[in-house]
Amino acid sequence: MSATLAPDYRIQREAEAAKAIRESLAKLGETDADLLLDMTEGETSLFECIDALLLRMASDKALVVGTESVISDLEARKRRVEKRIEFDRGLIEQAMAIAELPKIERPAATLSLANRAPSLRIDNEADIPAEFWTTGAPKLERKAITDALKEGRSIPGVALSNAAPSLTVRTK
Repeated sequence: MSATLAPDYRIQREAEAAKAIRESLAKLGETDADLLLDMTEGETSLFECIDALLLRMASDKALVVGTESVISDLEARKRRVEKRIEFDRGLIEQAMAIAELPKIERPAATLSLANRAPSLRIDNEADIPAEFWTTGAPKLERKAITDALKEGRSIPGVALSNAAPSLTVRTK
């Protein structure tokens, strides 16, 4: 009957059977470990089940190692392709800027160059007035500085960078 049971259930039942055999032998005063193993192996297929599980564990470990290798290779490939995408994007952006073409419609996509908002460039934090620092542990309030610069205020130690154009690619 144990051949038709699910492997996990069968192992549990055989382990219970082996335990019962050990307990019976212990009640009879039997302490010979070799006899106990021989009796357990002879009465159940527990050791065959354990051997099958060990074989499955070894196979699964090999699958894990192989999968890790494939994942590593795919991640490296992904990084290479992402770099190539950024490089190609830069080439298109550069070509459109040189040709002074703010928008191009192509069969695969519509491309447009737009000026980015200038970003905050900090030249010397020591020159920045106290009003732009938080109390407690000093922390620079970058948004407040950026807003003040956009309003036309002059703040020592900071400036707005010249924003480079940004390429937008719409494929729909």
